[in-house]
This record gives sequence, C-alpha cells and structure tokens, in this order.
Amino acid sequence: MAHGQTYAQALTGELLSRAGIVPGMRVLVPGAASGELVFLIAERVGANGKVFAIDPDARALAALRESAERQSFECIEFSAETLGEFRSRAPLDAVVGRFFLMRQADPGATIRAAAEALAPGGRIVFQEWHFESVLWPHTSGWPSLPLYQNFARWSVEALRRSGFQIDMGLRLVNTFAEAGLRVPSTRSEILAVQGAGDAGYRFFQETLRELLPAMERFGITRADEVEVDSFAQRLEIETTAARGHAFLPLQVGAWTRV
Repeated sequence: MAHGQTYAQALTGELLSRAGIVPGMRVLVPGAASGELVFLIAERVGANGKVFAIDPDARALAALRESAERQSFECIEFSAETLGEFRSRAPLDAVVGRFFLMRQADPGATIRAAAEALAPGGRIVFQEWHFESVLWPHTSGWPSLPLYQNFARWSVEALRRSGFQIDMGLRLVNTFAEAGLRVPSTRSEILAVQGAGDAGYRFFQETLRELLPAMERFGITRADEVEVDSFAQRLEIETTAARGHAFLPLQVGAWTRV
C-alpha cells in the first residue's frame, strides 16, 4: 500500500541507521515505485553513493524519475525490472525494501536473491506490515469501533485473497533464517490514531480505496457499503465520540549482514 509509506518513515530511519547505511554506499531498492524510500536512502548515501531503484512498473518509475530530477537527486539509477532480473556491474553494499516481501509469493527466495547481489558484509534490510494485527483484540480499535472492525475484516480478506503475506512482519526473522542468513536484529512500531484532526485516519480510507476493486471482485463487500470517500471522516467521528483510538497495522523491521 503505497500511501502507507508516510507512516513508516520514523521506523525506516531507525532501521537504516542501525543497519549502517552511510554515505558512499551502493544500495538496491526493489519495489521502488512509491519513491519515498528511494529518496530517503539517496539522502543518506549522498552524491558519492548510488541508489538502484527497480520496479517492473515502468510508468510509475518514469514519474519517480521526474521527481528525482526536480529534487536534483543525481545518485539514483532507475530500471524497470524485477529483483530476479537485476544485474549490478559491481557488488552492492545493501538491499533495502519496504512493504515489498508481503507482495512476494516466496519471501524466502526473494531474500536469497537479494543476498546474492551483495558484497561480503553487505546489509539486508526489510520493513514490513504485519497486517493481520488489525484483527487482534489489543491492536485494533479501542473501545469497540464498528467502522474499524469493518475495515479490518474487509482489508485483511482482500489482501489474503489477492495473495499478500498478511503476517509478513512477524515472519521476518524466520524468513531470514529460511533464506540461509543469520538471525536478524529487529525493531517494531505500532501507531495509534486518536482525537480530531489526526492525519492517520486517511490511512484507513486510502487502504480501502486501493483494495476496493479486489473487495468487489471477491464478493467481500460493495462500494456503496464502504462509502470510501467519507470513510476517514466517519471513522474520526466514531473514534472521537467514543473517546477511543485505532491502531495502524504493526510494522516490523529486520536487518542483518551477509
């Protein structure tokens, strides 16, 4: 979910610092079309570093390239390809992905492919949603919020039926081990949305907007039931009236060296 990138920046910054992403590094960013992660890494590696931003979506990459030019990011190289297709002219210092493994049919194989592109001692960093946390009693809405419960039920089912790994966050450690890497260090974060005017309500609305075609295709719900254009406002009113709060999905980050 590309719109969720904004709520990931704080944890991403911590992960990059702890993993040792520093100026001069050569970093591969798979699934780069959303852009925010690419620019964050470009700022870190600086003019003497290199960021390889890859994504099979050529149209999205073209828009991202224009944005990079406007911001004078000259260290970014864009390529419309998958991780399996990417070939670097020299070993990489790091591979960094955000909300990428949850979209892969075989996350373990994906991590192995990332490791093969790295120089000895290179870093692998992944940050993922554990999306099914929105169904858990203590990490959903408090007190019971009917609109939030609808969001949780609809979104998780749509993601599951679309082939997403809805439990990727807390599977990261095991998946790194499955890929033959050392057990990674981890950090996690769960953000609460509360009160009037919190921008976080938009996350729920935009997630539903993105997933609405899948929800209708799989018969999970209908557009007239979701009323997506007013969902954030209605959830804000419901949450504020209950003096409650709602949680974004749990985020988990993991990093290690090869």
